Amino acid sequence: MTPPSGAVAVAVNRPHLDPLTYLVPEGAPAPPPGSMVEVRLGAAGAAGVVLGPAEPPPGVALRAYERRLSEGFAIPPDVVRLAEWIAGYYCCSLGEALASASFLGMADEPPRPPRGVAAAPDPQRAACLASKPAKAAAAKLEAGGWWPSRAEAARALGATAGAVKALAEAGLLAPADAPFTPRTPPPALALNDEQRHALAAITAPLREGRFEALLLHGITGSGKTEVYLQAIREALALGGTAICLVPEISLTPQTVERFEERLGIRIGVCHSRMERREKRALYDLIAAGAVRVVIGARSAVFTPLPDLRLLVVDEEHEGSYKQGEAPRYHARDAAVVRAAQGGFPVVLGSATPSMESYENARTGKYRLLPLTARATAASLPKVEIVDLAAAARDAGAAAPLISKRLADAIAKRLEAGEQSLLLLNKRGFSSFLLCPGCKWVARCGEDDVALTIHRPGAARAPLEEREPDLFEPPARTPGDHLRCHFCGKREPIPALCPKCGREGLMAVGSGTQRAETELAALFPGRRILRLDLDTVGGKYAFADAWRAMVSGEAEIILGTQMIAKGLHLERVTLVGVVLADIGLFIPDFRADERAFSLLCQVAGRAGRRHPGEVLIQTFMPSHPVIQFAKEHDYTGFFQRERARRALLRFPPEERLAAVTVSDQDLERASEWARRLAALMRSLLAAGEFPGAAVRGPLPAPLAKLANRWRQRILIRSQKPGAAAALCRRAFALRDWKPPASLRAAVDIDPADLM
Repeated sequence: MTPPSGAVAVAVNRPHLDPLTYLVPEGAPAPPPGSMVEVRLGAAGAAGVVLGPAEPPPGVALRAYERRLSEGFAIPPDVVRLAEWIAGYYCCSLGEALASASFLGMADEPPRPPRGVAAAPDPQRAACLASKPAKAAAAKLEAGGWWPSRAEAARALGATAGAVKALAEAGLLAPADAPFTPRTPPPALALNDEQRHALAAITAPLREGRFEALLLHGITGSGKTEVYLQAIREALALGGTAICLVPEISLTPQTVERFEERLGIRIGVCHSRMERREKRALYDLIAAGAVRVVIGARSAVFTPLPDLRLLVVDEEHEGSYKQGEAPRYHARDAAVVRAAQGGFPVVLGSATPSMESYENARTGKYRLLPLTARATAASLPKVEIVDLAAAARDAGAAAPLISKRLADAIAKRLEAGEQSLLLLNKRGFSSFLLCPGCKWVARCGEDDVALTIHRPGAARAPLEEREPDLFEPPARTPGDHLRCHFCGKREPIPALCPKCGREGLMAVGSGTQRAETELAALFPGRRILRLDLDTVGGKYAFADAWRAMVSGEAEIILGTQMIAKGLHLERVTLVGVVLADIGLFIPDFRADERAFSLLCQVAGRAGRRHPGEVLIQTFMPSHPVIQFAKEHDYTGFFQRERARRALLRFPPEERLAAVTVSDQDLERASEWARRLAALMRSLLAAGEFPGAAVRGPLPAPLAKLANRWRQRILIRSQKPGAAAALCRRAFALRDWKPPASLRAAVDIDPADLM
């Protein structure tokens, strides 16, 4: 019997669990660090990552791990180091961090065999073929070629199946994926003075092989992407690789298209909707050196590219870079740490930088690279405020969602053959269902949120003769229903109020479906493209929509925030914000920052080539956020918001962490939240964490989610890492032994407090 190859430390994908020691199975070679293995944890199975050799503890009977997962794949050392930082900073187990960092996840995904066949001409082998049909087909292979199957190859070569089989056996046809033909990239575009200065600032640390964090603060249309492209071209010329993060999956089609055209190479795409087999195929291309640049959303920060020389985080301010479940890392900050650990530059780009990043640039931690003018001769669009309260008074009792001013502007663009882009950051038909008598609101039983009214095929639904009001009884159409935007549950719309039995329930507020209905009535026969999570749920849906937008097929583009970011549409000359007030009064300290950013970003979609115009409809025309957005004044907004944050001690003034204690029983959640807060205060009283403070617990703004009641504890601290250390100490205390039903989720540097 072959003796074991020793023992290894394994970080198991379980919360609050330190690495464990397992034996290597008999006869198996010791797995390299970063390998994924299946283990037994008690009676259950689990997955983990091998950290390296370990010394078996004396007198302890160890188990061997079951088997290795995803043969041929291992998390590289630089990504393991990044996961170690994530585990420490974001207060999660190393196994959880590595599970997120693993490019293939923690399931078994073997190498994917190539699809299709390619010609591999070899005159010596061709001469050895016995049959004449095979020899004739071999002669045609000299021109090369790739076919998705042997049958397709036989048709293209005019050969029999037997002849093609002979070619394959002789090695003249080999399994292969579809080839990518490198193109000669076009010459680099001429840069203006600010772009040249920014590029020089990025390429200096790139060539010197040193870390630097640079904040590229450029107004919309200032040519940030061109700076990224030329910096990536420099990284490739130095023999390195690069990653470019984008905040939304929807932005990848246009970004990949532009990068492949400009760089002339195959671009890898990485995002959460990819299947594991697709990621395995991408990993195999990376390992073979066929992919050297990867574009992707949040998880692409962990891409195992060798010799990584440059990381770019586009739209760095976006909240979608923050993961919602453990490990609750922020991809922007993880990118900065990966660059620092690897000794190369990281570029953070935005027209509206996050408060934290701009503060870091203001205090010298990051280098600020301003782009204050548009790259083309175009100027920023003129912004006009449309007072909806005044429009409602002028229209009488029924106020349309699309004001006359906005409708006239759209009509003018349609007549000129130009495109209009309309933002309404609310899905569905109406926001909620209300009884005007007893004030009952239809709510989700699982989540403490109002249900949204949805109408399938909203643009085709018949419209009442009168113009729709923002508050009206819902006109029933087949398929109308209530939907929860958190758990997805659907319910029929009741005819009577369940509480008081009254008729005439009111549909309050408006969403993209209702706006689409109104636009279809105003502009019959015009091509309206609606983009929200209800219309782009498929993996390739946004790619199809992108083609319709670029080609001009879509005349009016209506959507939620996914249309506000990064889209470069030269035919768009009008941007309309249907209701700018959405998001202004959310009980979250980042509400104004998000609202300002969204307005500025969507306004920047107008006038990329031709003069543009922006109309912002609002009931609050004098609100500071609206006024700063009207003037494209980021500096003014930052100064006002920074002073407000300092007064309230919110980031970037101090560090913040949120601990959410939840349980299906409200009293149990409340009791254990109070216990945890008391334990934390006792640690602070002992002087272990100077400068830290604990607030709460209080019910979270969304007090119930997924049928669990949520209590919130806030931790403020002056030093990074103090909140995570405080939480770890509190959880380790003997008095913290909660029931199995209770969960305590730690969110360091939360993107929101909802």
